[in-house]
Amino acid sequence: MSSAEVLRGDRADLDLRAARLVSNAIEQCAATQPQVVLGVVGGRSVGGIYAHLEGMPLPWHKLHVFLADERLVPVSSDESNFKLVKDDLLSAPLGDGRMPEANAHSFPFRPDQADAGVAAYDAALAAVGGRFDIAILSAGEDGHTASLFPGHPALDSGASGFVLVEGSPKPPPRRISASLPLLAKTRFGVVVFYGESKRAALEKFTAPDVELEQCPSKVVSKMEQGIALTDLD
Repeated sequence: MSSAEVLRGDRADLDLRAARLVSNAIEQCAATQPQVVLGVVGGRSVGGIYAHLEGMPLPWHKLHVFLADERLVPVSSDESNFKLVKDDLLSAPLGDGRMPEANAHSFPFRPDQADAGVAAYDAALAAVGGRFDIAILSAGEDGHTASLFPGHPALDSGASGFVLVEGSPKPPPRRISASLPLLAKTRFGVVVFYGESKRAALEKFTAPDVELEQCPSKVVSKMEQGIALTDLD
């Protein structure tokens, strides 16, 4: 079985529990660090967690938010994960001044460059410590997380930061993702498996004979502390 703790229950209860765990982790890091780095994904699965976090009295002035993955589209696009994260998590703390605009790090999409902006995003992360202190992730039906898909060449990247993903099996085909090494060195991470469509992914996640390459969500087991949340029995 995965070494990450698996918490089961009602989704609404789990969202609140996850938000409290993330809040505690942020507070602990903020007590000893000048900044705290949070890696996040977009999507409906994590929306409930974000709704709780948005109103919590966090040290927002120390918090730097980066995307664990992003579609290679302009930040103004409705397909942009950053747009979703901003709407669901950051609109209130940015709007009332609790969080500086500069601390919300959208991916600098540069279609004219070979790496599409990956090096620039790596540099932005390096400027605040070069790692995620905390990550909020979700699992796909195939067990992928961020934009790391089972059997995809991006899994083999030794990049310490972000990796350009070409030929994604989930549209659009071009994305960026936190690399496996970047996710693995995260201090505290949560990954959610919500809904019946995630049952097969959860079974792979908890199966000891399934390798990380076949279920990239297992990367949370490499973190200092990793927790999986599911509303499945």
